Amino acid sequence: MGRGTLIARVVVGLLAVPGVRRRLLLLVATAALIGPSQGAAPAEAPGEPVTIPGTLVPGCCLVTEVPARFGRPASATDKMAAVLILHGSGGVDGRGAFYAKTLQEAGITTLEITMFQAGRRPQRLMESMPYAAAALKWLAGQPNIDSRRLGVMGFSWGGAMSMLMSSELLQERLGKDVPKPAAFASFYPLCSYWAVDLVNPAHDFYNAHTRMSAAPMLIYVGTRDDYEEGERPCDALIAMWPAAAREHTTVRYVEGATHAFDSQRPIVSVYDQYVHAGRGGTASMIPSPKDAADARDAVVRFFVENLKRE
Repeated sequence: MGRGTLIARVVVGLLAVPGVRRRLLLLVATAALIGPSQGAAPAEAPGEPVTIPGTLVPGCCLVTEVPARFGRPASATDKMAAVLILHGSGGVDGRGAFYAKTLQEAGITTLEITMFQAGRRPQRLMESMPYAAAALKWLAGQPNIDSRRLGVMGFSWGGAMSMLMSSELLQERLGKDVPKPAAFASFYPLCSYWAVDLVNPAHDFYNAHTRMSAAPMLIYVGTRDDYEEGERPCDALIAMWPAAAREHTTVRYVEGATHAFDSQRPIVSVYDQYVHAGRGGTASMIPSPKDAADARDAVVRFFVENLKRE
């Protein structure tokens, strides 16, 4: 029996178990089954391991250091563009490596950071922001990196981060010494959830949508993403943004794709409080290799175009 078939049978069996027990069992099954399989893509992005000095985001959090993988193109030149890669709730899991390799082949340096390990996602997204801030400062300080040609991309948790980092409100909060990225790519960033929470005065990112920048942004989301509501969930969120931000944002809805359609690991279902726009529930994550390859090619073209030399 193949690994994907085994996972599918386990998940189907667990769906028959009611209530809280079902949720617990789903989490246990996920932890046991999503480990790398034989021949799986490498989890870490290509490049050398580096440890980046941390930073403080006033009024929020202090990070002492940031583990990362710093990968440069084979034909490295002076003052290259660079893309910061932000992982999802499961930690570094191969998605970043999948994109980083092709970005490097296109002449773009990559930096994939580790914000937390699987099972240790913080309660607040804001707690992860100092990692991204420290990474951007470090990149800008590298002698062969052009601080005006920095991009950010992320997946799910990291996708929400990359989307929100376009907000001038958040950029001001991160600090004047943190460079402002020139382009953003956000994968399945939970648009339905943020359309509600950004107008909540008690939320960390209250009103961030009112000052979204005009930096180019590319958003990918599947039409069968269980974290979302409806088949075009990002339309309502983007409609809340300033006109200039809307004009520079492209949303690609992947027909029939689930959350994490570009996953480099087997099929899995998990319970998460953020599913169904924050109401909670079970989300299926089914890899789609063709859609993943198409998205990767599009993202590389997006950054090559928007991080080119002036």
